[in-house]
Amino acid sequence: MRDITSTVLYQWFEQVWNQNSEDAIGRLMTQTADFQGIETEGNLKGAPGFKLFFRAFKAQFDPVRITVEDVVSQDDMEAARTVITATHVATNKIVVVPGICMIKVDNGKIAQAWNSYDFLSMHEQLGKKLVDADSN
Repeated sequence: MRDITSTVLYQWFEQVWNQNSEDAIGRLMTQTADFQGIETEGNLKGAPGFKLFFRAFKAQFDPVRITVEDVVSQDDMEAARTVITATHVATNKIVVVPGICMIKVDNGKIAQAWNSYDFLSMHEQLGKKLVDADSN
């Protein structure tokens, strides 16, 4: 059986999101990390850019809990299957968003990240209607 708690990704989700530690971002991500699947103001990268995303997300959703269901790790790559459970601040609605994150690790820190989360489902859970392309 894998010990997922020893992986960088497990530590990332546990410390940054579940313990709400913005300081952990700098400890677990390089200053120049490139990440895909999330956007930051001005497309700023690395730990400074991710801090912007973290603050913006937490302003909209609080509390946030990320359950790490599994992590696969080989050499300098890790992939995690996760589920975000968060409360939308404006509506007090709870959303559940599954996703996958894959990272490249350099000296124990995230150097690259690829994120794929079902944000469409999140918007639907919040009652947001999507524009039907055929309705024009």
